[in-house]
Amino acid sequence: MKRLYFYIISCMFLFSVPDLKAQVVNVTMQDNLRVEDVQFKKEGNMVQGSGVLNLDNVRLGSAQMLILTPVIRSEDNTKFHRFRPMVFTGASRDRTLQRAIDWEGFKFEDAPQFVIRRTNKRPQTVPFILNAPYEEWFRGGELVFLETKSGCAYTTMNDAEYHAISPVLPKMIEPVYEYAYVIPPVEEVKQRSESHSAHLNFEVGRSVILRDFKNNADVLNDVDKVINEIRNDENLTVTEFQITGYASPEGNEQSNMKLSEDRAKAFVSYLTERYNIPRNFVRTDWRGEDWDGLKKVVEESGLSNKYEIMNVLSEQNVAQRKSRLKQLNGGQTYRMLLQDYYPQLRRNDYTIAFVAKKFSVDEAKIQIRTKPQYLSLNEMFLVANTYPKNSQEFKEVFDIASRMYPDNSVAQLNTGAMELETGAVDNAIRRLEGINLPEAWNNLGVAYAIKGDYQKAQEYLNRAIQAGNGTAKNNAE
Repeated sequence: MKRLYFYIISCMFLFSVPDLKAQVVNVTMQDNLRVEDVQFKKEGNMVQGSGVLNLDNVRLGSAQMLILTPVIRSEDNTKFHRFRPMVFTGASRDRTLQRAIDWEGFKFEDAPQFVIRRTNKRPQTVPFILNAPYEEWFRGGELVFLETKSGCAYTTMNDAEYHAISPVLPKMIEPVYEYAYVIPPVEEVKQRSESHSAHLNFEVGRSVILRDFKNNADVLNDVDKVINEIRNDENLTVTEFQITGYASPEGNEQSNMKLSEDRAKAFVSYLTERYNIPRNFVRTDWRGEDWDGLKKVVEESGLSNKYEIMNVLSEQNVAQRKSRLKQLNGGQTYRMLLQDYYPQLRRNDYTIAFVAKKFSVDEAKIQIRTKPQYLSLNEMFLVANTYPKNSQEFKEVFDIASRMYPDNSVAQLNTGAMELETGAVDNAIRRLEGINLPEAWNNLGVAYAIKGDYQKAQEYLNRAIQAGNGTAKNNAE
């Protein structure tokens, strides 16, 4: 039999590129039948194929019939999708076939897409369409044509199989995206501080600290514990103490200012004498009546009339404010405030400033489990990179960094990149959207690409590219 050529154009449908790229394939078959412009593409949940059968050079005997059946076959030859066949007949066979169908109830084993009579020596082209529900195994599979040619009385002259195109659809290309991290700058001097409050009790009108008065022993024990822990930590060097005294707002305003001063100075004396702290290490301040503290505790309370109290506390004139408070609810509210809320306003706040040493990576790996606040972002970053990116330890380090440095853009950026690495895409988007850095725009582009929102992905990647980010350029490509 004469040779048949398939000229096939296949369309590669790429995962991340919307345009189609053509590939020309030449396939040798028989009977001079040409199959041209074959294309396959995925549209939604369907695979659509099309092409043209060119019969210009086909010669069929008058009694002959040619059946072509397209089949998609999986790469491992275990799965098949069979399309309806296409039938071509000679002149007398066409009449015989129609008679058999009309009078004798003849039926094909598979109902054909069409039955076309071939008139030899005349140009003839027939377009065809192949539709099938999408199956993942189509990717990497091949299209073959099964040919059956018969003579008169339906005697089979030959059966053949011809490879047409492979793959029908290319295997899914899973993009390998690059996530942008920023190495935090080295913190040359790691200045840190801790703030605490000492709610000491004093005798009325006095400022002498008595350890055995009310619960002062417990308060001072807590102070001793805090200071000893910091001073005895070989990783820290104390640089300053800041003491601020406050008074509750009952009584005379000027007297309360003096009381907060005296009690702050008394606390300074306690610290310098007990711990032999040089006076030049201590800064002292006093604020008098702590109205801001009162507003805060009332606002956070569950008091039924707290909005009424807050309204009184907004009064600008201090004398009128005190008078109105005493009149609320016949004096009941003021007595409750005096008993339950004012004591916590009588206090000394103290802040200890210190410098933390620089840690090696091995030291930092231990420190991050106990005192992460002593580590710089750079040290945390170096610790994270000692672990595999898909490990729990890697994730935990960036979680700690984001909590310790909630307002630091680099800390939040790197944590967002980690969340992308570990599949928490929505969390990453929420974290990254407020960060004005090219690396954040790159990571947002990747996040939206993963979610399938390619328009937003391209917008963010382009923004990062315009800012000179090479990682974004690679991701966009």
